[in-house]
Amino acid sequence: MKTDPTTIATTTTTPTTTPTTTTKTTTKTTTTTPTTTTVTTPTTTVTTTTIESTTTTGEPQYITFTMTTQGDLLTECLAGCPSGWQYVYSKCYKKFNQAVTYDQAVSACQGQGAELVTIESSHENDALRKAFDTNALVDESMETWIGLKSSSGSWLWTDGSVAGFTNWAQTQPSSNAQCVQMITDSLINSTYQYQRGGWKTYDCSKTSASYICEKNAAV
Repeated sequence: MKTDPTTIATTTTTPTTTPTTTTKTTTKTTTTTPTTTTVTTPTTTVTTTTIESTTTTGEPQYITFTMTTQGDLLTECLAGCPSGWQYVYSKCYKKFNQAVTYDQAVSACQGQGAELVTIESSHENDALRKAFDTNALVDESMETWIGLKSSSGSWLWTDGSVAGFTNWAQTQPSSNAQCVQMITDSLINSTYQYQRGGWKTYDCSKTSASYICEKNAAV
């Protein structure tokens, strides 16, 4: 769901002066990054996104969200998953932060005894997004490969099965690319900003910054 940020103007306050002391306040050039405030009542929790001013330093921009409905979460389960992998729905998942093409991601997962992730429900999709979202604002090359690809007009997972569940972001899927990323971090592109967890097509031959592998849990 897209949330439109509300800009809060930056103000300069002149402190109170005394007969012997003069205080001068200067303001640095600023940019804006969204933050989230939460208003809680005894029965409901409402999340509102606003804009907070921060100094221009060249550092990455981040968005802060407050989780109002926790839902299912990935957890560590050493009895069922290898070290470094996370468990939910009888599966083990791991996000690898390595820039690769789609085919390279498929091969890398197979080398781990796994497959590039197949996502079969909104609950699974949301659990993955929450586990791997860093809250950064990024461009398309920094998103995450999932195991979905267009073939002969159908969207197929790496095992050849047709996608029964999809979570396309606004304006997607595009006919200009055949492989699919999950928007794990908010895109700088305003079309997709705040649509975390949505899917979008991306050129299979280009590199994405990460990919998610999946394997069956031992429990």
